[in-house]
This record gives sequence, C-alpha cells and structure tokens, in this order.
Amino acid sequence: MAKRPHLKAPAPIQEIMAKILKPRDLRQLELHARLRQAWEENVSEVIRQNTQLVDYQRKVLYIGTTGHGWVQELHFLKPQILAALQRQLGAKCLQDIRFLLQTETSTEPTDPEDEGRPAPLLPPI
Repeated sequence: MAKRPHLKAPAPIQEIMAKILKPRDLRQLELHARLRQAWEENVSEVIRQNTQLVDYQRKVLYIGTTGHGWVQELHFLKPQILAALQRQLGAKCLQDIRFLLQTETSTEPTDPEDEGRPAPLLPPI
C-alpha cells in the first residue's frame, strides 16, 4: 500500500484570499464593508429595516427602499445622511446617495421576514 503524501499545514484564510482575489477586489470588499458599517451606524433602525445597500459605483451609493414613501422621505433626509456618511468615510469616498424603489424580481421562495426588502449589496457576513 502506498504511503499518503505529507499534507501541508493549514494556511491562514488571508493568504488564500490574497491568492484568489486581486488587490483591487480586496479593496472593493473592504470599502463595501465600510459603507455597510457606516450606513448602519448613521441611520435609524426604522430606516435600516426599510432599506438595503444595493450598489456603489463612481462614488455614488445606491440605496434600495421598500416603497415610494421611503424614497421621498429619504430624499428629504439625504443632506443629513450624506454629511454623516462623509464624516465617517471621507468626502473623497462618497459624493452622492441615490434612493431607488426596489421590486422583488426573484422567483425563489423568500424568508417571510425579508419579504419586500431589496436585494443586498453584499451577502451578510
């Protein structure tokens, strides 16, 4: 019977991710995590329950909402929210926020608690 080859010691996940992802990808993931954290720290629980970070492109954060009323309400709160996020993230990182009405397009069964919630920017960690 042949002897099994000696297995290497487990590698830290940071080393594995560095080999898989390009440095730019890692920076994007870090930025998305910072955006999510800043959003959660600077808006109320009620707003968090009715919104979801959808996208971030060209220094613009896109926020999906559960209804037309939330789009309008958040539009009025936009100057305060943007200022708070810019204080935490830096004005060079975030220049604008756009609020969108999100509709459910998936045909997969959803969790009843998530019904009507927009699709997330990143999956929960």
